[in-house]
Amino acid sequence: MKILHVINNLNAGGAEKLLTDILPLMKQEGHQVEVAISNGSNNVKKFEENLSNTKISIVDYNTSFYSPLLITKLYRTIKKGDYDIVHAHLFPSQYWLAFATIFLPKKIKYVKTEHSVFNERKQYAVLRPLEKFVYSRYHKIIGITQLVKENLENWLKREDVVLIHNGVNLAEIKSAKSIIDDKNVPFDSNTFSILMTGRFDGIHKDQKTLIEALGLLDEPVDLYFAGDGPAINEMKEFAKTKLYGDRIHFLGMRTDVYMLMSKVNLNVLSTNTEGLSGVALESLASGKPFIGSNVEGVKDIVPDSSFLFPKQNPEKLAKKIIEIKNNPTLYNNMIVSGLKFVDNFDIKLMVKNYLKLYNDIIE
Repeated sequence: MKILHVINNLNAGGAEKLLTDILPLMKQEGHQVEVAISNGSNNVKKFEENLSNTKISIVDYNTSFYSPLLITKLYRTIKKGDYDIVHAHLFPSQYWLAFATIFLPKKIKYVKTEHSVFNERKQYAVLRPLEKFVYSRYHKIIGITQLVKENLENWLKREDVVLIHNGVNLAEIKSAKSIIDDKNVPFDSNTFSILMTGRFDGIHKDQKTLIEALGLLDEPVDLYFAGDGPAINEMKEFAKTKLYGDRIHFLGMRTDVYMLMSKVNLNVLSTNTEGLSGVALESLASGKPFIGSNVEGVKDIVPDSSFLFPKQNPEKLAKKIIEIKNNPTLYNNMIVSGLKFVDNFDIKLMVKNYLKLYNDIIE
């Protein structure tokens, strides 16, 4: 098959990282794969390299995500490319592609993946007719969790959203765990260390609760954050107000997150909302214990409730950290359970399900 994926950019996000993982695997299966982006000015270089190293073309329109000109640009690319499948991933790219389909040959099949439960447009009933039209232009819609599927079906008043869980690149994580790189590892091996990986967006991710939990620990623990975003300076200032602020470290954007996850003592995801948390799955595969907020998109992708804590509750989070830190049996059992459980989310299985869906649509 000849497949084009459409996304806003290759910035530091879960959907973007996922895309750069699955496209090379699709190509390995013998398919011709390309990706079209609205504007690549803020692309993560590693994501670009993942695609260029496997000779996957990136079509960069160098246009604002919100420009209607993207309808024409997508039309020209798809018309010239003669694709079998065109697969959209995020808003607003999915809108421009939906409008472009009106003018394109009917033989081309269109797919949309819904990556998050959170959709601001659902707050406005007046937008429902427009939303229903846009989604109606896609032959199949994929929800990455059961909740995403159900919410979308309720919003669109339809019952045909397909459930395909996102996956993680277990082979890459396993390889990263074996890396010995003392120069780039910022952790003190003599102190219990915690890592949270995630964007500082001030809305979905909740780094503040983790910082507050650190102050409730009796024993010294170092906290590290990997990621960037518009709220990072606010969180740095908040950390400075704490007497234990010298134990909080901001690492910025890292391209070696898998390696970092495998070197700390504990991975934590404090969050308010998730679609399906890639960070949670990656942490489970890291060979170290993981705990995450008890929210949709996390609670349904961990082995059991022992991997969860109530969101926005620093007291319960601190208690959980102490319990894991001081109980070697629990610590090791969480590692074993996590590694076994995450096998169900191997990215190769996700790619297999995507390709099967494509074939079913074409046939």
